[in-house]
Amino acid sequence: MKILISILCFLMFLPKIANAATSAQDLYNQCSEDFFVSSDIVVCLAKKLAASEKRLVKEQQHAVAVLDQWHVDPEYKEKAREKFLENNKEFKKYKKYYCNFSMSMMGGSESNSHEISRISCVASQNLYYIEQVEENLRYIRKK
Repeated sequence: MKILISILCFLMFLPKIANAATSAQDLYNQCSEDFFVSSDIVVCLAKKLAASEKRLVKEQQHAVAVLDQWHVDPEYKEKAREKFLENNKEFKKYKKYYCNFSMSMMGGSESNSHEISRISCVASQNLYYIEQVEENLRYIRKK
Protein backbone atom coordinates (compact mmCIF):
# COMPACT_ATOMS: atom_id res chain seq x y z
CA MET A 1 0.00 0.00 0.00
CA LYS A 2 2.86 2.39 0.85
CA ILE A 3 4.44 1.68 -2.53
CA LEU A 4 1.18 2.46 -4.32
CA ILE A 5 0.83 5.76 -2.47
CA SER A 6 4.45 6.64 -3.26
CA ILE A 7 3.93 5.93 -6.96
CA LEU A 8 0.74 8.02 -7.03
CA CYS A 9 2.48 10.94 -5.33
CA PHE A 10 5.37 10.71 -7.78
CA LEU A 11 2.99 10.71 -10.75
CA MET A 12 1.12 13.72 -9.35
CA PHE A 13 4.30 15.77 -9.12
CA LEU A 14 5.90 14.47 -12.33
CA PRO A 15 4.61 17.31 -14.53
CA LYS A 16 6.01 19.86 -12.07
CA ILE A 17 9.36 18.04 -11.97
CA ALA A 18 9.47 17.69 -15.76
CA ASN A 19 8.88 21.43 -16.22
CA ALA A 20 11.51 22.47 -13.70
CA ALA A 21 13.96 25.11 -14.90
CA THR A 22 17.24 23.88 -16.31
CA SER A 23 19.97 23.80 -13.68
CA ALA A 24 23.51 25.04 -14.17
CA GLN A 25 24.68 21.42 -14.21
CA ASP A 26 22.10 20.56 -16.89
CA LEU A 27 23.33 23.41 -19.07
CA TYR A 28 26.93 22.29 -18.62
CA ASN A 29 26.00 18.70 -19.43
CA GLN A 30 24.20 19.78 -22.62
CA CYS A 31 27.30 21.60 -23.85
CA SER A 32 29.83 19.02 -22.71
CA GLU A 33 27.97 16.29 -24.63
CA ASP A 34 28.78 18.11 -27.88
CA PHE A 35 32.18 19.56 -27.02
CA PHE A 36 35.26 18.23 -25.23
CA VAL A 37 37.47 21.32 -25.14
CA SER A 38 36.65 23.74 -22.35
CA SER A 39 36.89 26.80 -24.63
CA ASP A 40 34.19 25.27 -26.87
CA ILE A 41 32.04 24.60 -23.81
CA VAL A 42 32.39 28.27 -22.82
CA VAL A 43 31.22 29.34 -26.30
CA CYS A 44 28.27 26.92 -26.14
CA LEU A 45 27.27 28.17 -22.69
CA ALA A 46 27.66 31.80 -23.79
CA LYS A 47 25.11 31.12 -26.53
CA LYS A 48 22.75 29.58 -23.97
CA LEU A 49 23.26 32.60 -21.72
CA ALA A 50 22.49 35.02 -24.57
CA ALA A 51 19.34 33.05 -25.39
CA SER A 52 18.24 33.08 -21.73
CA GLU A 53 18.86 36.85 -21.47
CA LYS A 54 16.82 37.46 -24.62
CA ARG A 55 14.02 35.22 -23.34
CA LEU A 56 14.12 36.94 -19.94
CA VAL A 57 13.66 40.40 -21.48
CA LYS A 58 10.82 39.09 -23.64
CA GLU A 59 9.11 37.49 -20.62
CA GLN A 60 9.47 40.66 -18.56
CA GLN A 61 7.88 42.70 -21.35
CA HIS A 62 5.12 40.12 -21.69
CA ALA A 63 4.47 40.23 -17.93
CA VAL A 64 4.06 44.01 -17.98
CA ALA A 65 1.62 43.70 -20.90
CA VAL A 66 -0.37 41.04 -19.05
CA LEU A 67 -0.48 43.17 -15.91
CA ASP A 68 -1.80 46.08 -17.99
CA GLN A 69 -4.67 43.85 -19.18
CA TRP A 70 -5.45 42.56 -15.69
CA HIS A 71 -9.12 42.82 -14.74
CA VAL A 72 -8.79 44.59 -11.37
CA ASP A 73 -8.96 48.13 -10.06
CA PRO A 74 -6.27 50.43 -11.54
CA GLU A 75 -4.50 50.97 -8.21
CA TYR A 76 -3.90 47.22 -7.86
CA LYS A 77 -2.57 47.01 -11.39
CA GLU A 78 -0.20 49.91 -10.78
CA LYS A 79 1.03 48.48 -7.49
CA ALA A 80 1.62 45.05 -9.05
CA ARG A 81 3.47 46.63 -11.95
CA GLU A 82 5.68 48.68 -9.59
CA LYS A 83 6.45 45.59 -7.50
CA PHE A 84 7.25 43.57 -10.61
CA LEU A 85 9.67 46.20 -11.93
CA GLU A 86 11.27 46.45 -8.49
CA ASN A 87 11.53 42.67 -8.37
CA ASN A 88 13.30 42.63 -11.75
CA LYS A 89 15.96 45.02 -10.40
CA GLU A 90 16.41 42.94 -7.26
CA PHE A 91 16.69 39.77 -9.33
CA LYS A 92 19.66 41.25 -11.24
CA LYS A 93 21.44 41.89 -7.94
CA TYR A 94 20.50 38.50 -6.53
CA LYS A 95 21.78 36.48 -9.48
CA LYS A 96 25.08 38.39 -9.44
CA TYR A 97 25.64 37.73 -5.73
CA TYR A 98 24.36 34.15 -5.92
CA CYS A 99 26.61 33.22 -8.82
CA ASN A 100 29.60 34.97 -7.24
CA PHE A 101 29.06 32.91 -4.11
CA SER A 102 28.66 29.75 -6.19
CA MET A 103 31.95 30.46 -7.97
CA SER A 104 33.73 31.15 -4.68
CA MET A 105 33.00 27.55 -3.70
CA MET A 106 35.23 26.39 -6.56
CA GLY A 107 38.41 27.53 -4.83
CA GLY A 108 41.49 27.71 -7.03
CA SER A 109 40.14 25.92 -10.09
CA GLU A 110 42.15 26.43 -13.24
CA SER A 111 41.36 26.77 -16.91
CA ASN A 112 37.89 27.93 -17.94
CA SER A 113 36.18 26.38 -14.91
CA HIS A 114 35.25 29.69 -13.30
CA GLU A 115 33.85 31.09 -16.54
CA ILE A 116 31.91 27.89 -17.21
CA SER A 117 30.49 28.02 -13.70
CA ARG A 118 29.59 31.72 -13.92
CA ILE A 119 27.89 31.50 -17.30
CA SER A 120 25.92 28.36 -16.51
CA CYS A 121 24.86 29.81 -13.13
CA VAL A 122 23.59 33.08 -14.61
CA ALA A 123 21.76 31.29 -17.44
CA SER A 124 20.09 28.84 -15.06
CA GLN A 125 19.03 31.66 -12.73
CA ASN A 126 17.47 33.45 -15.70
CA LEU A 127 15.54 30.32 -16.66
CA TYR A 128 14.38 29.80 -13.09
CA TYR A 129 13.16 33.41 -12.81
CA ILE A 130 11.32 33.10 -16.13
CA GLU A 131 9.57 30.00 -14.78
CA GLN A 132 8.54 31.86 -11.62
CA VAL A 133 7.14 34.81 -13.58
CA GLU A 134 5.20 32.50 -15.91
CA GLU A 135 3.77 30.65 -12.91
CA ASN A 136 2.56 33.88 -11.29
CA LEU A 137 0.99 35.19 -14.50
CA ARG A 138 -1.26 32.14 -14.77
CA TYR A 139 -3.53 33.56 -12.09
CA ILE A 140 -4.24 36.86 -13.80
CA ARG A 141 -7.69 37.19 -15.30
CA LYS A 142 -7.63 39.41 -18.37
CA LYS A 143 -10.26 41.93 -19.41
